[in-house]
Amino acid sequence: MRKASRSDTISPRQIEAFKTIVETASVTAAASSMHVSQPSVSRLLRSLEESIGFDLFERRKGRLLPTPEAMLFYDEIQKYFRNMQRLAHTAADIRALAHGQLRLGSFIALSIAVTPAVIKAFNAAHPQMHVSCTTAQSRQIVDLVASRFADFGIVDPIAVTSAMRIERRWQFRCVCAIPAGHALAKSDTVTTASLARENVIGLEREFLTRYKSGVELYEAITGNLRIQVHQSITACALVAEGIGVAIIDPFTAMHCEPRGIAVRPLEVTIPFEMCIVSSPEAPLSVAAREFLGIFDQELDRVCQAMPYIECCS
Repeated sequence: MRKASRSDTISPRQIEAFKTIVETASVTAAASSMHVSQPSVSRLLRSLEESIGFDLFERRKGRLLPTPEAMLFYDEIQKYFRNMQRLAHTAADIRALAHGQLRLGSFIALSIAVTPAVIKAFNAAHPQMHVSCTTAQSRQIVDLVASRFADFGIVDPIAVTSAMRIERRWQFRCVCAIPAGHALAKSDTVTTASLARENVIGLEREFLTRYKSGVELYEAITGNLRIQVHQSITACALVAEGIGVAIIDPFTAMHCEPRGIAVRPLEVTIPFEMCIVSSPEAPLSVAAREFLGIFDQELDRVCQAMPYIECCS
């Protein structure tokens, strides 16, 4: 039995030489397989035996016979190589987005418009990826991103804190949702004066009064705000029932237009802002970056297809 050398370590090349000798049953064949000389393989084998402190082969009549200890060592080496192969396969799956998960959060307007089409396209391209989408208020989505329960969030910028990184930011014009068949639906543009004569379904006051133009509009229609709701989707449902008209974001309008409402631009510009945020402590994954690329394409397509979805500065 050899004594282990305290200074030597096991090298990958030594392991390769030993493994190849076991599998070819010959130093000569091992040398040919490794594209080195026979003495080089013999030296690698001797240095390995010195490092581990025991013999790996018995030499009988010019043949190398692996010892029982050698076969135990070889079994462990096989496990190592199988693990390396699994790692390589896992890396390939990650590279191909065939493994892992994507977690996003979105406020309601974008969870019912644009985002579903993006999820569909992403899922078609990467069916093995698990995608989860949480719909909540913007401040809740920001909390999810900050605590790493979501990779990114689509939110109202008013909810964004300094702890967030803004990946994308847009500003669109709000629109007017009108019951199908209503007289206002015949107009190309809805004026403040015409709104002042209608029963208006209002959202939260903050929705209109962030900007000077919104403050002026709110003051003009405040006497007609008979019903107040918290979400554009609820306002649209009431408009579809013929209860009144509503000033809403253009994406909810796009979703609800086939369900019994008419959508017209407003004469005055009332901005609707949205942004995509992520945590500066967690770089976006390859999957997240690809998802956002698809999101950009779908948003461009929707803006071109729907004339009332207009960007504003």
